[in-house]
Amino acid sequence: MQRKPSKNRNGRGPNAAEKAFQGWLKEQPCAWCGCDGPSIVDHCKGATFGHNKVHIGHWFCIPQCVECDTQKTIHGKRGGSESEKWLELNESYFCATQKCAPSEVEWSIWSWDK
Repeated sequence: MQRKPSKNRNGRGPNAAEKAFQGWLKEQPCAWCGCDGPSIVDHCKGATFGHNKVHIGHWFCIPQCVECDTQKTIHGKRGGSESEKWLELNESYFCATQKCAPSEVEWSIWSWDK
């Protein structure tokens, strides 16, 4: 069951390209430990996150297993740079589907933690 979109400035739901990317992510192993199986698609900074005036919240997602998600949620530990991990995933997505995030989204995510 999905939540209703919030009424924030970027509170729109994901568009078709973002949904396709998130669906692909759900089929990937955990980005941090490699555990197989369906993954939780974690919005790294929330669905409404924007950087450099670009809404990247629905793109900036990483697949995680339940254990890695718990480690991040409870202990605040990450397995590395979320931006670097996302860029690797976006490249894999392109190789698998010949589709990728828009260039302004890629640039905003790349520059986010620099």
